[in-house]
Amino acid sequence: MLNKITKIVSQKRKGRFNVFINDKYAFPISEEVMIKYRIFKGTEIDDELKNKLLAEDNKSKLYDKAINYLSYKLRTEYEIKQFLKKSTDDEDQINSIMDKLLEQKLLGDQNYADSFVRTELRKHDKGPNDIFNKLKFNHIDEEKINLAINNNYKSDDIINNGIFQAKKAFKHYKNDGYNLRLQKVRQHLIKKGYPINDLDTIINLSNLENDVDQQQDALQMQGDKAYRRYSRLEPIKRDLKLRQFLYRKGFDLDDINVYLENKKISESEEFKDE
Repeated sequence: MLNKITKIVSQKRKGRFNVFINDKYAFPISEEVMIKYRIFKGTEIDDELKNKLLAEDNKSKLYDKAINYLSYKLRTEYEIKQFLKKSTDDEDQINSIMDKLLEQKLLGDQNYADSFVRTELRKHDKGPNDIFNKLKFNHIDEEKINLAINNNYKSDDIINNGIFQAKKAFKHYKNDGYNLRLQKVRQHLIKKGYPINDLDTIINLSNLENDVDQQQDALQMQGDKAYRRYSRLEPIKRDLKLRQFLYRKGFDLDDINVYLENKKISESEEFKDE
């Protein structure tokens, strides 16, 4: 008996159809595959053509999955390949879909890297070293990463974004001594991926001036906090612990000594009042 397509019925899902052979349901097919192989009612079909249509339809469905996955955000080539592997272990199909996406410019690691760098640049957040490491972690080729950084992240951007981060960090550590604040700013910039060779320039241009009144308030706050912690110790040992604590917090030794002298005077006056 000759096998012939007797009916093609559209599914609820757009672009998908059910194919009937000799009035019996046979298989589903996409509009793309149907057009490519000129499948219509009355077409004669053998096992070879049927298997080819099924393989092409599986590839079409896999392609649609990839398109849907890409629709939410940019993806790396590695991400797409790993995603497709969840649906099939057919490497030929996966490579065919990857080639098609690359040809249509719907996928491409260079475009991904360029977009990633531009996005981070607008955030005034990450330095080029951190961006490099993140892209490397996402399986982007080093050559493409360097090209994206060199084309999009200029030296002025490093300085300007570094200044933004330096001021932000300096303000965040306002309860520490000036020297420690500068040290933490430097550590913050390194952690954010700014080149070590640019740190001095960034910090110098950030104008992170020492606010004497603010520092006195911070010293008073940190000193009183530590004083309560060490209040049960002998005076000599207590004062030593206070000096060590406040020095580690970045305060100047002369200011620490003044604080301790004032604290002793205050205690003496309280004792007289009693």
